[in-house]
Amino acid sequence: MDKVRFGVVGLGNIGALHAQAIAADKTGQMALAAVCDIIPQRAEKFGRELSAPFFTDAQAMFDAGLIDAAVIAVPHYWHAPVAIRAARKGIHVLCEKPLAVTVGPARAMIAQCRQHPVALGAMLQQRTRAVMVKLKELVAGGELGEVFRVQMICSSWYRTQAYYDSGAWRGTWDGEGGGVLINQAPHSLDLFQWLGGLPRRVIAAIGTRVHKIEVENTVNAVCLYGDGKAGYIYATTAEAPGLEQFILCGDKATAVAEGGKIRLGKLREPISHHLMHSPGGFEMPPCDWQEAPLAAEPGGEHMNVTRAFAAHLLKGTPMVATGEEAINELELSNAIYLAGYTNKPVDLPVDAGQISRLIARLIRERSTGRGGNLRAAAARDLRRLGVQTQ
Repeated sequence: MDKVRFGVVGLGNIGALHAQAIAADKTGQMALAAVCDIIPQRAEKFGRELSAPFFTDAQAMFDAGLIDAAVIAVPHYWHAPVAIRAARKGIHVLCEKPLAVTVGPARAMIAQCRQHPVALGAMLQQRTRAVMVKLKELVAGGELGEVFRVQMICSSWYRTQAYYDSGAWRGTWDGEGGGVLINQAPHSLDLFQWLGGLPRRVIAAIGTRVHKIEVENTVNAVCLYGDGKAGYIYATTAEAPGLEQFILCGDKATAVAEGGKIRLGKLREPISHHLMHSPGGFEMPPCDWQEAPLAAEPGGEHMNVTRAFAAHLLKGTPMVATGEEAINELELSNAIYLAGYTNKPVDLPVDAGQISRLIARLIRERSTGRGGNLRAAAARDLRRLGVQTQ
C-alpha cells in the first residue's frame, strides 16, 4: 500500500468525526474509501458529503473490496461482531473504546485478528497527550523510582440528564453495557493501568447519584498490586466542577498531574534509604519541587491515533494502542463491576463467564427496555460467526 483506504462503520457523533477527519487529512497516508451506517439516510448523507461509496450493511462494505482498514464506531456491544467480520475479510481494524463491554468478546476480537492476521488498534488518544506522554517517560525512565502508589480522580466527565435522554441506548445495561466505567472512563482507566500497571485484585463501591439511569455514575475502587503497592480510582459523571488528577508516588519522587501540568517532587534521598538510615525520628528527606517540561504539541486528538495506525500499516511503526494493550482497561472495569455489585474482592484477569452473567442479571433486574436489547442481538451474531466468548 502507498495509502491506507479507510472505511468507517457507524456514523453517529464520533463515527462522523472520524469520517470527516480522514476525508480531510492531507498527509497522503490515508483516504476515506467508504462509509456505513444502518440508517440509510445517514449513510447516504455522509457518503454524498464526503464523496465516498456508502453502505447500510458492514458485511457488504467489507465484501466490496474497497477498503484496507475499518474504523469501528458502532455501539459497544457491536464492536466485536463487526471487527471479527472485518478481520475475516483481511481488513485491519481500528476500534473505538472500549474494545467490548466484557472481556469475553474482546478476547475473541484479539484472537480473530491474530488468526487471520490483521492489525487491531484501539482509539485511546489520551495516551498521546503531552502530560500523559511525560508521565510515561518519568515512570519508564526510572525518575520516580519504584512506584508504590497510584491515584486517579476523574470527576471531569460531568453529564446532565439531558445527555442520557438524548439517545435511547445511553445509560442502559442492554444498550450501552454500563455507565461511567464503559462510556466515559475507559480513557482514564487505560491511562491508570498504562502508567501504573494492572492490579492483582480490586475492591469497589458503585452507585448512582441524582441521575435517573439504569447504570452506575459513580465509582470508588481500591487496587491492590502486592508487595505494598496500591492504587485508588474515583470516577463520576455527577460532580462539578470536576477534576482530573493523577498522582504517582515512587521511592525517588512524586508526580502530580493536574490542570494540564505536572508537578514533580524529587527527593534528595530515596525513601527506602532515608527511613532506614536517618538519625531523626520525624524529619522527611528534602524534596525539590519543579514543573516538568512538556512537549509543545498538546496531543490527545483522535487523528493522532488514526495517523499512527496508518503509519503502522504502511511502515511497521508502532501504533498508539494495540488490541492486546486496550483490553487491559476492560479487565479493570469488568473487575470493578464484579467487585462493586458482589461486594467481594475480585482478582484479575476476570472470569469471562462471571462478568457476562453479572451483566445479564443487571439487565433482568434493572432494564427499562430503552436500550433496545443490543446485547442479545450482538450475542446472536457472535454465535452465528461461531465465536466462543466464555
